[in-house]
Parts: sequence; C-alpha cells; structure tokens
Amino acid sequence: HLGDGGIHLAGHDRGTRLHRREADLVDPRARAHRHQAQIAGDLTEIQRQNAERGLNQAKQSLASGNAALAATDLQRVATRYEGTAAGAQAAMLLAQQHFDQDKFDEGLSVLQPYQTASASGGSLGAIWSLTGDGLLSQAKVDEAVAAFRNAAEATTYPGEKALHLSKAARALQMAGKDAEAKELWERLRNDPEASLVHSEADIRLGELSSQTANKT
Repeated sequence: HLGDGGIHLAGHDRGTRLHRREADLVDPRARAHRHQAQIAGDLTEIQRQNAERGLNQAKQSLASGNAALAATDLQRVATRYEGTAAGAQAAMLLAQQHFDQDKFDEGLSVLQPYQTASASGGSLGAIWSLTGDGLLSQAKVDEAVAAFRNAAEATTYPGEKALHLSKAARALQMAGKDAEAKELWERLRNDPEASLVHSEADIRLGELSSQTANKT
C-alpha cells in the first residue's frame, strides 16, 4: 500500500519499529534511566502522601487537646519527611509547642534541619522567621536579626519580605541598637513595595527621634 508521497506504508512502519528496537538495544541505559525516574517520582508522591497523613493525625491530636500525643506525631513527621511541605509544617508546629513551654533550645533544634530550601518544602521564610522568634526569646538579638534577614531573603513576596525585615528592625530597637534600627526602618519606609509596614516605620522612627532628642 502506497501513501500520498509514494511511500510503501507497511514497509515504512516495519522499518520504524525496527529502528526503535535497534535504538533500545544500542542504548539500554536510556530505558533504565526512564524507569528509574518513574520509580523516583512514584516514591516521592508516596512520601508526600504519608507526610500529609501523619500531619493530619497530629493536628487531630492537637484539636482534641492531647498535646503529648500531638508532639510525638509531629516529631515523627518532622524527622521522617524532611523535604516535604508537611514535614516543614510539622517542625514549625512542634517548635511552637516547645516555645510556648519556654523550651527554646528544643524548639530551635527541631527547626535547624529545615533551614535550607531543599529541606523546607517551600517554607524556608517561615522557618527562619520562627527561628528568629525563638532566638529573640533567649535575648540573642544579633542571631535573631540574622534569622529575620534570612527569612526576608528566602521569600520573593514583597509584603512578606517587609514583614520579616520589620521584625529585625523591631528587635534592634528593643535591644537599644538605635542606629541600626533607624537605618532599617528608613529603608522600609522608603521602599514602595513595603507599604504594609510604612505606618509602623513612621511610628518607630518618631520614637527614635524622640529618644535622640531626650538624650541631648
């Protein structure tokens, strides 16, 4: 049977199949690579689903008031499923539990493994921000400010970036580091993309000006 271009279609199809078989025989690694990629994708999806299931179970324990069981469940998810969104959320919930009990070292230890983009599952900014909260509660101002700046760098959203930097500025001001606080508040006030904190920046700069006037 001939096609429109005078090509013998049956022979052409046989030739195409033969060529494909020859290609697979020549490069079996390509087939193996495709198979491995499929397996890896399936395992990643299974891991994500298991992490979500474990997180939901922990949330149910929290909702029922069983904080001890929730902590156990959250620890299991945070430990097993690093690199997933559920794992990062479990770490943050568990860290906040520790912070609420004034166990700041324990909370910071839970967050530490998630302080990379690959581990945090898209929650790096939130991880660093909560880390800053824990450090500030220990009066470790410089480390807290660095964590808040890391949180700002980890997000691409201008509003979130401004909120993280405002936490850094607030920490500096509370610690009496007025010059550094003033510089950061002025930066935020003059940034059109930081409109969420413009009002607070004006207030804080007014406070700093008053303090400077009182000292002279």
